[in-house]
Amino acid sequence: MKLQQLKYLLAIVDNGLNITAAAERLYTSQPGVSKQLKLLEEELGTKLFERKGKCLVGTTAVGEKIVERARLVMREVDQIRSLANFVTARELEESRPAATPSQMA
Repeated sequence: MKLQQLKYLLAIVDNGLNITAAAERLYTSQPGVSKQLKLLEEELGTKLFERKGKCLVGTTAVGEKIVERARLVMREVDQIRSLANFVTARELEESRPAATPSQMA
């Protein structure tokens, strides 16, 4: 399971189960999003969406639970990135050489 797949899953849900709209929002192709959804469902061994033909018409019960967890995971990923950026910024500040009196004059 990849973070990208979870991101795509959430984009599909957030765009009214419209894979084309999700792909546009993600600046990627619809076939790419469809492929990643298929791979995720295969890896998990379950369908995440109800389908009518090729259209997604709803989220399965397990799909709802997985979407909830995916949102939590992506929030945690954002927090990890924020923490890393904060720590890196502080380290850069602390590693700057202090100005000596002769440099200040």
